[in-house]
Amino acid sequence: MNKEIPKDFYITSDTWFGRPQILQIANRRSFQNIDEMNAELIKRWNKRVKMTDVVFHLGNFAWDPTTARKILKKLNGTIFFVRGSQDNALEEVINEFPRASFLQDSITELLDFDLVLSHYPLAIWNGKDSGTIHMHGHAVYSHKTNLQLEKRFNMCTDFWDYTPVNYLTLKDFIDAEKNKENL
Repeated sequence: MNKEIPKDFYITSDTWFGRPQILQIANRRSFQNIDEMNAELIKRWNKRVKMTDVVFHLGNFAWDPTTARKILKKLNGTIFFVRGSQDNALEEVINEFPRASFLQDSITELLDFDLVLSHYPLAIWNGKDSGTIHMHGHAVYSHKTNLQLEKRFNMCTDFWDYTPVNYLTLKDFIDAEKNKENL
């Protein structure tokens, strides 16, 4: 990664723009159809993320190349993608967007943030025993975030009100858990 990461950035995963089946698979029943879901996810993203912000998307962005292209044109921020299990559509169009790129490694360590990113949830990651945080996607129903078990966040958009989450907010959750432990 050749761009310096600001101390404040956003993370999300498994938006699945354009995938009709995701309404049932992920129980996104609050949306009438896929067009409504796409529009609402774009609205929530852009309400939170400014054009100058950085977003890490941890995989499974869009279902087809036409949708991927259409959505990328509308989203704010510079987006770094971890390849997901179904990101073939994104691979076809990503080179058209200067503010979007794939991270080279499927497991990315952000050493300055004591953070490990991946698409899949990891049982073991570098620094786990010393407090390094792991953020992942892929697991829509399983691996829910439970900081009392371990410092791992499931970043699937379904768990975060369909909105990218600010890293510093997540760090505050970790710090609050540490404070509880020290009481």
